[in-house]
Amino acid sequence: MRNIIIFLLILTSQFAAADEFDVAQFMSAHKLSLFDLAKMPNRQFFTNHRHVEITSGSLSLTNEWQNTNQTSLKIGNVEYLGTNNGEWGGKLEAIIDGERKELMKGNIVHLLSMEGKLYIIEGLAHLSMASGSISVIEDINSPSSPKLITKLPDAPKLVYLDKTRSDYERIIIVGSKSIISLGPYMTPTVLYWDAFWHINLNPTSIVRHKESYFIGLPHGVAVVPAPWGESSRYCREFPNAAENHCLKVQFYVDHEFNKRVN
Repeated sequence: MRNIIIFLLILTSQFAAADEFDVAQFMSAHKLSLFDLAKMPNRQFFTNHRHVEITSGSLSLTNEWQNTNQTSLKIGNVEYLGTNNGEWGGKLEAIIDGERKELMKGNIVHLLSMEGKLYIIEGLAHLSMASGSISVIEDINSPSSPKLITKLPDAPKLVYLDKTRSDYERIIIVGSKSIISLGPYMTPTVLYWDAFWHINLNPTSIVRHKESYFIGLPHGVAVVPAPWGESSRYCREFPNAAENHCLKVQFYVDHEFNKRVN
């Protein structure tokens, strides 16, 4: 009996080790090294964009990224088209049988189809102003004026659907200076505020892999502990608190970034 227990413990530990993801090793393989966020310079970076994605269940990293001011979603014979022209504004339109109908004004960042509804995420970060909102069209097959659900405390940049939980899918928004979560009641919860990429780096992409969110940025990748999962090490303490058990936000950068900063 004792030998069986030992065998099961060894087998369990092997499966756990196989399921672990070595972030540092992955970054090193892509020639990225950990950067000291205390040394983040107060200037912008516009090159060497990194894009993260999940390919066949594995995290992958590329330099291919295309910035666009439009987002679209086709449902049956209806095509929704959102535009984002920054301080010059934007709008949401529905195209039916070649005819366009304006549904709302705003800088449309993302169109999300969930449970037969269309969620519209919009917002703007300009100078010292940053705000956004989420609206909904109750029947995605019948275009109508969206109804406001909630205001956002920051301007959204990226939207990601976290499917970790089995009971509902959580919307994750990467803002100009934050990460915001929305649960089934669409109430915003701030997961990360005063983000280090604010002003300096424009996020390109976000995915969740294992127990972390990975955010593509110019010159590197941010790693943010996710707050849900069996082995999550996410915490809300301030940067200098709970050093022994609180995993911090990390930024892995390429050699050129280090060279330009140092």
